[in-house]
Amino acid sequence: MKHAIKMTWSVQQVLGAMLDKPTVPRYGLWISKQAGLETGTLYPIMARLEKVRWVESSWEDAELSIREGRPRRRYYQLTQDGAEQARLALAEIAATRERRRATLSAAQPGVLGASL
Repeated sequence: MKHAIKMTWSVQQVLGAMLDKPTVPRYGLWISKQAGLETGTLYPIMARLEKVRWVESSWEDAELSIREGRPRRRYYQLTQDGAEQARLALAEIAATRERRRATLSAAQPGVLGASL
């Protein structure tokens, strides 16, 4: 299956974090911490996900950030189609990894150096 976005390890981490509760809007720093990524890596991914309409974003009310004395947050949420596509893509990747593991296990029946 061809995906609308290149499924790098970083993209997979972001999607995995967002799929935890796909209908809950999350701000960038939360996503970056959950995905284990620096924000400099995260935001270009979010822009690509938004471009292919897997994610939509919105800014929080400016008064809230002023009241809390912090920068204004941009919230990201998977679209319904984005959540479906992300689940399919991650499942396909997991199945491919499992097939590769099985192939490698079959090709190497014993531990190297083990005596028979």
